[in-house]
Amino acid sequence: MERFSYIFAALGSLFALGAGAAMALQPAVNAKLREQCNHPLQASVVSFGVGLLALLGLATLLRVGVPSVERLQTLPAWAWTGGLLGTYMVTVSLLVAPAMGATRWIALVLAGQMVVSLVLDHFGWLGYAQHAFTWPRIFGVLCVVLGVLIVMRN
Repeated sequence: MERFSYIFAALGSLFALGAGAAMALQPAVNAKLREQCNHPLQASVVSFGVGLLALLGLATLLRVGVPSVERLQTLPAWAWTGGLLGTYMVTVSLLVAPAMGATRWIALVLAGQMVVSLVLDHFGWLGYAQHAFTWPRIFGVLCVVLGVLIVMRN
């Protein structure tokens, strides 16, 4: 069982690194898409449309199906905001990232993620396991923020 958790942690770490790489690539890819659209929101619609088609294809291939209406009705209101948060992220990246550059964009995104993640973990909000503020965790986040300030100066 311990070996399984090690393998799961290793695979999870690789997938997380891949997600980080995708976050660096996505604004540039979507910016190219935006060049062919009349408005950034059109590019977002196309981007999410392609994503929806990919998800539908994968769900069909894996025979996952859709959740029942009864199950969806039990969700807390905040659980419905995931798509809105993704829309915000993609649309803002379309508008800001190309001019800002990949390094500045990702540094700011990372800093925002780290600061909010520290608070979410401390309070155990939104279903995260609770991990109290500790000086090493706070110091680590401060190092990320300092890194952002350094990156933004150049």
